[in-house]
Amino acid sequence: MEGRRKMIASILKTGSLETGRKPLRMPAEVLALISALQLSGAGNRQLIELADAQWRSLLEFCDVAHLTLPLAQLLPDGFPQWVVDQLRKNLVDNALRFDRVVATYRETAAALEHAGVEHIVIKGFTQAPDYVADPRLRRQGDLDIFCPPEKIETAQRALKAIGYETLCEDVSYALADHGPSLVRTGNWKWKGNPFDPEMPIDIELHFCLWNERVSHIGDPGTERFWERRKVREVAGLRFSCLSPIDHLVHLTLHIVRNLFLGDWIIHHVRELAVFLHSHANDEVFWQSWHETRTASQGSFAAIAFYHACAWFGCLLHPLAAHEIDSLPASHRSWLQYFSGSALEIMFAPNKDALWLQLGFLCSRREQWRVFKRTLIPSRIGSIRSPGVQVRNKRLIHSAGRPLWKQYAGYLLSRTAAHLRAAIVTLWRGFRWRFSQPSELANGNRRYAFHG
Repeated sequence: MEGRRKMIASILKTGSLETGRKPLRMPAEVLALISALQLSGAGNRQLIELADAQWRSLLEFCDVAHLTLPLAQLLPDGFPQWVVDQLRKNLVDNALRFDRVVATYRETAAALEHAGVEHIVIKGFTQAPDYVADPRLRRQGDLDIFCPPEKIETAQRALKAIGYETLCEDVSYALADHGPSLVRTGNWKWKGNPFDPEMPIDIELHFCLWNERVSHIGDPGTERFWERRKVREVAGLRFSCLSPIDHLVHLTLHIVRNLFLGDWIIHHVRELAVFLHSHANDEVFWQSWHETRTASQGSFAAIAFYHACAWFGCLLHPLAAHEIDSLPASHRSWLQYFSGSALEIMFAPNKDALWLQLGFLCSRREQWRVFKRTLIPSRIGSIRSPGVQVRNKRLIHSAGRPLWKQYAGYLLSRTAAHLRAAIVTLWRGFRWRFSQPSELANGNRRYAFHG
């Protein structure tokens, strides 16, 4: 508890997240948002003090980070009127968009049922009501459907029969847990509104719930999720999904997976923090979770729990806190030293999660493969992919430039970014390794948070 209070106080006082190596610097407007989204001791003071230019930057960041709707739920007292109007429009548009999500899912479920394909829904509206109060308050761009791997082709045929087509992109799905997105073509065009009610809903058919090929870590027990699936109802929509315990496990696995891949995890961590905070006193749930989760699931969950508590000040049930305490000393040391890296990565590339991932690998061969793949990626990306239109996940415009100039500029910038990140990663890893003995000697339990 004391460690969490100090970290929150550091954000509020110094404008930076204190880590084991140094204060983590981020744009003032993003720090103001994190302060306002705290689940203990939150305040809007820093947001109210933002200038219009900072508000524009923050709203752009929130659209990409999926934090616009959490921001919209804060008390708007003192916000500029144009910001209030924009956020209200986002809420209205997203509520209308959810109607499209519902219609799309009902049609999809009917097609799959007709084809004899059983499935479960993951992520998206299944986050309500435990991780987000209402599905209309969560941005959803696609439907994530899991079905047994042997049924994937049948499911694809069923959806193509009702007008869906494979999204034609020069994008690699080597690191994905699903095949190419399926979308129904039409006349819709992007108008700059990520909450556009008319925007089509893509469908992603997932063939696994943990990708061993990506993580090089064996399945932590997701093979039993299917047999434990449940039927739920949210906002009048009836669907099959993960059991409540498996849902939490899957979310924490998803967070750790994306942490390893260097993807943005802030909105997933915020939703996890909401759940942990509201269920901190749920003895029945946590006892059941403790009895059901495997040892590896508990380790991955502890990493996600730590991030949720460190970033958003949520309470933790004693069993969740105990899971953090039970981590190997090197993992707790990594969390204390690099707890802000996944925030920093949104503004400056880093590969600090490499050192955590290597700690889960027993084989020297696998460690070398992950080390090489992370520091020297074999594929930088495609000029035609949506990612090229985003630099550090900030929207950019490349219209009017010759394609070869776009590609050359992109290739050079990405190569330089990977090289810089590799050098920084090696240096930070070196410093962390040499800092471990003295830090651990001061007491292992200093790295755990308690609610």
